[in-house]
Amino acid sequence: MEAASSQNHVLVITGASSGIGAASARRAVEAGYRVALAARREDALDVLADELGGPERAIGVRCDVASWDDQQALADAVIERFGRIDAVFANAGLSAQMGLLESSPEQWRTMVLTNVLGSALTIRATLPHLLERGSGHYLLTSSLAARKVVPGSLYGATKAAVSSLAEALRAELRLVRRLPGIRVTLIEAGAVATDMTPAGQL
Repeated sequence: MEAASSQNHVLVITGASSGIGAASARRAVEAGYRVALAARREDALDVLADELGGPERAIGVRCDVASWDDQQALADAVIERFGRIDAVFANAGLSAQMGLLESSPEQWRTMVLTNVLGSALTIRATLPHLLERGSGHYLLTSSLAARKVVPGSLYGATKAAVSSLAEALRAELRLVRRLPGIRVTLIEAGAVATDMTPAGQL
């Protein structure tokens, strides 16, 4: 995302309350973007939105990315406040305890819904607005765990699905809809110092 072309463009970020999402929001505002911050932790979103300049530059919207209703409400809130969506960062994600017998099935369910369905719903809710403009940028957070096997980890499988989703989105935009002006960037990150990463994995 180049600063020269980003003045007053609008970036939607899920998983924005901390970690990669919050850091990306700060950098985006420095580059001239207005940002819509989405996460489940509304209090953290409010603090970050104020830090980034308040409602003229940043808004916080509570959103469970696994909820279609929340995703639609997020897109509606962004259009109502800023009138456009130029870029979308599908960044929300969860991990789970290592070991196929250590994590609970409910932890797995929540992680799969957040990481995989959540990314897909973020695209589904915002894509009509980018299609209308014929340009824009999607960014999706995957992980090196999608390519490197981690013993006893379902997390890597969810991130492999995100990587595949990014490729599927890129193929649809280029080959089916013939819209090369909408770019897709896949970020397969290594270990990053966030609330989600155990200290021993850094």
